[in-house]
Amino acid sequence: MSIMPEISHQKFQELRNTFAPLIGIKIDWLTIPDRALQGFEPSQIAVIINTLLDGILPQIQLISTNEQNQEKLKNIGLQKSPSNIGERESYPDYIHVSGTRVELKGLFVDNITLKLKRPPTRREPSARLKENITIDTIDSERDVLLIAAIQLREDNGFCSPFIVDIEVISMVECIRARDKRLLDTGGKWINGIPKVVSQKGRKKLQLGQTLMDNDYEKDTNFGKLKRIPYQPLQDFLNKWTIR
Repeated sequence: MSIMPEISHQKFQELRNTFAPLIGIKIDWLTIPDRALQGFEPSQIAVIINTLLDGILPQIQLISTNEQNQEKLKNIGLQKSPSNIGERESYPDYIHVSGTRVELKGLFVDNITLKLKRPPTRREPSARLKENITIDTIDSERDVLLIAAIQLREDNGFCSPFIVDIEVISMVECIRARDKRLLDTGGKWINGIPKVVSQKGRKKLQLGQTLMDNDYEKDTNFGKLKRIPYQPLQDFLNKWTIR
């Protein structure tokens, strides 16, 4: 089995430096009066922001109307990756001028200084690498995952999302770790869908019976960034996790 060539550590650092101007950018498409925040839970705000980001981040030059920010965004060298007509989600999101292929994910970071309606327990971030991204679709020499940490911040009585940090990591290593976790926890791929043992299947296992495909159900948590056991990814997530 041949070893796939991969991106060097130096190249990852070069890309981090290239994308660093994203840090501090205000996404001024969304503003919420700070006095209205008490009607929202952090998870509700996260859904709003992530839905917005999902639509505009692939058109990254549009995320700010500020002329200074526009200049920064223009110079980071990202262009939307070509996609098929009618295709809602394609991989990757961007092609960089260096030839690197970039998949971009937003990570919502709670801001404890804001007066949101806070539930007794925090919810798991929903950002994920879905099953449509497989080892077969990845170019190990060119593909990276760019994570933008997003936080709602107050500015003159109104709150808007700000990019507070970025990280660039190996896409192929993330997918390897994601898929290994599925197998290590007793799951498997069935017709291209990641599945885990169902409650019925667990009962059969306890009885020593052999499992069939219908003893599995879709893994609804598959690909969540928080559940991918790749250390550089978890180090970045932990950096922005409130404990």
